[in-house]
Amino acid sequence: MSQKASAAVPKRGRARRTQEERSDATQRRIVQSAMRLLHKKGIRGASLQDIAKGARVTLGALQHHFSSRQALMERLIDEVMNPLSEDSIVWPDATLPLDARARAFVRLAWDTYYGLPTYISAWSLFFGCKESPELFVKIDANVAKFDPVFFARFIEYFPEIGAYHANPRQFAGMVFATLRGMGVFCLFDSSPEEIDTQLDVLVQLIVQVGAGETRVTAHPSPHRRRRST
Repeated sequence: MSQKASAAVPKRGRARRTQEERSDATQRRIVQSAMRLLHKKGIRGASLQDIAKGARVTLGALQHHFSSRQALMERLIDEVMNPLSEDSIVWPDATLPLDARARAFVRLAWDTYYGLPTYISAWSLFFGCKESPELFVKIDANVAKFDPVFFARFIEYFPEIGAYHANPRQFAGMVFATLRGMGVFCLFDSSPEEIDTQLDVLVQLIVQVGAGETRVTAHPSPHRRRRST
C-alpha cells in the first residue's frame, strides 16, 4: 500500500467519528427541545414541528433520527427514567463520613435532577402517556427495572442503613419518593429557603437512621395481618 493510500485510512475513520458525533449532537438537541416544550405546553402541545424548530432542524431531519412521535417519546422516557446510573455524579464518595455522604447525595440528586425544570417535564410526559397504553407500559416497565437498581445503589453507598433499618430497601424508596414529591411541588410557589430546609430534614433523617439513632423494626402491614388471620 502506498503512503498516500495509507494516509487515507485514518481520514475516513475520523470522518465516520465526526458524523457520529454530529448525529449524537442533533439527537441531543431534539431531546432537549422536546423536554423544554413538554415543560411549557405539556405532551399534547409538543408538536413535532415545534420540537424540530426548537432544535434548529427541519422536520425531515427530526424524522430521520426519530421515525415517529412514538419513537421520540420512547427515547424521552428512557432519558428521564434512568438518571441515576452507575456513573451518575449523584452518588457520593463512599469514603466520606455519613453526614457528608448524606448531604452530598441529597444536594447532588436535587441539583442535577429532581430540582430541575426537566423533571417537571418528565411528569408531564408520564401523565400524558396515560392516554397512550404502549408508552405507559414502557414507563411501568422502566419503573420496575430501574427503581430496584436505584434502591440497591443507595444501600450500597449507605451500608449503615442496612445495619440499622429493618427494611432498608423501603427506606431507600422513601428517600426517592421524598425527592420526587418535592420536585413535583416545584410546580407551585416554593421558596428556595423552604426547599433547602426540607432537603436538610431529609439529610438529617438519613444520618439519624444510619447512625442508629432511629431504630426501625419490621411490622407487618395491616393488609398482611388481615391475610394471615
